[in-house]
This record gives sequence, C-alpha cells and structure tokens, in this order.
Amino acid sequence: MYYAAKLTEEKCTGCKICIMSCPDPNVIAFVCASKKVKIDEGRCKGCGLCVSVCPKDALNVSQL
Repeated sequence: MYYAAKLTEEKCTGCKICIMSCPDPNVIAFVCASKKVKIDEGRCKGCGLCVSVCPKDALNVSQL
C-alpha cells in the first residue's frame, strides 16, 4: 500500500505553508496560474507533515 497527500483545491488558499513543511524537495509546488499548490503524488511519501500544518484543512493523506 502506498499513501500520499491529496489536495482539496477548493480549500487551498495558496499560503505555501505546506511547501515549507515538506521534507522532500519538489513534492509540493506552487502553481502561479491557479494560485494554489500541486502535489506530486508519485514522489510523496505520505508522512503527513503538510496535513498537520495546513490552516485550511485542504490536505489529507490517503491510500493511492
């Protein structure tokens, strides 16, 4: 089983706190066009650090 962070785009405000909390570079990126973050689920290890810091509960860890 593999787990990864998933984003609920409607809740994301683009604060970028999750990007700073992620221990793996380039897993979470800010997309200028949408002003939201995007998660590379293939690289995400499912640690949940981003979930724990998101002030809008826009992230969760789930099974792929």
